[in-house]
Amino acid sequence: MIGLSAGRAWTPATLLGLKGASRRERITRAAVTAVTAGAALLVLIDFIVAPITGHFSGSFDDFGPILAAGHAANAGADPYAAFLANWRTNMASKLGFDYLPIVATLARPLASLPHQLAVTLWLWWILGCTVAASVITARIALPARWPRSAIGFSVGLLFAPALYNLWHGQMNEVVLLSLAVAFWAWVRGDEVTCGLALGVGGVAKLAPAALLLLLLARRWWRGAAAGAGVGLVALVAGALTLGVQRSVEWVTQVLPALQRADGWYFNQSLGGLVSRVVDHSVWQVQPSLPWLQVVVTAASAACLLGVAAVVRVGSAGTDRRALEFSAGVVAMVLAGSVAWWDDYSSLLIPLLVIAGLAARREVARPVVVTASALFVIVGVAYPAFLGLGGTAWLPSTFGTAWWWPALQLDSLPAWTAAALLVMLLVTLARSRSRSSA
Repeated sequence: MIGLSAGRAWTPATLLGLKGASRRERITRAAVTAVTAGAALLVLIDFIVAPITGHFSGSFDDFGPILAAGHAANAGADPYAAFLANWRTNMASKLGFDYLPIVATLARPLASLPHQLAVTLWLWWILGCTVAASVITARIALPARWPRSAIGFSVGLLFAPALYNLWHGQMNEVVLLSLAVAFWAWVRGDEVTCGLALGVGGVAKLAPAALLLLLLARRWWRGAAAGAGVGLVALVAGALTLGVQRSVEWVTQVLPALQRADGWYFNQSLGGLVSRVVDHSVWQVQPSLPWLQVVVTAASAACLLGVAAVVRVGSAGTDRRALEFSAGVVAMVLAGSVAWWDDYSSLLIPLLVIAGLAARREVARPVVVTASALFVIVGVAYPAFLGLGGTAWLPSTFGTAWWWPALQLDSLPAWTAAALLVMLLVTLARSRSRSSA
């Protein structure tokens, strides 16, 4: 169960898991309590008080295109005008609004508000999504004796990609919540809720819709239909509210432009990794290479199809279901043509799942080691690298013998995520083979 059972006292000691513990456990949980208090203080000062007083220091540059699209929709203008004018010469990170038309419609109420109020409300919305998603996941994935709510609360706020999203107003936290709800439904066996959650996530960003393939592999026809139905409704609603032309633009021009190979340093998708291996479109748009596009598409498809191949159709234990969904999330992040480093906030789900299984000794050591490396690289090393001048160091190596090695160093998060996906697929395939025998 995700929530506390009826009639149970909602005291701080219960929520933090401090009751009925040994001395060692109490010491450990006291440390968790201290971290939780620090995370709560961070929320209070930086995300509640600072926005109210007008001192929030986040740039909110990622929310800007969404708000601009809302303004355009209110004025009857084209929210994709800047994108369509610049996509041939600019990298995807600089093109502006590229979401479904319905997102521009949903942004209209915020665009009608004063700017400070609009960004504050959006901040609180994605903050709530982050906390809810991490707590839901932790309460499913971690052992019952652990202070799961406290750990989920702290991890969600202190994991570097998730924290980055809060400072920059990214949509990724809405995706994270949709994935957490889908994870809960996947493990619980609720196919319609799972499909609906993935459908909503696919409206926010396309990537979660790819996980509907897992529902098909599990023969959850109603769930897959529900998810696809959400996407169809979103397309129709966008056409009705903004005009058919906007939907046609998105399908025929925006979406194809997002599928091209993009090797920009922030792109940690499999396509970005491959593009940097061949030094293609790293700092500026270069002519398309058909063979490269084929390789990227094939590799991305292999990620998703590999996960679908190891999904067990019949009954399976909770641990296996959790690993299946975890592999799906890693494949989802890698398979997209563009996955910025901050998109890795979705990896909170597999990391928490593997932590819980490792605590119960229910997962192989190579998986634990690879997941630990991913956590350190994505959550500590890579943001430190960027913060200490990595973005300036990379271009400074251009034309030197360090250029190509520097590009591969920049791909370290994607390399590690790919290694974790392989480990999960091997583990799930072996488990299924033993079960069949």
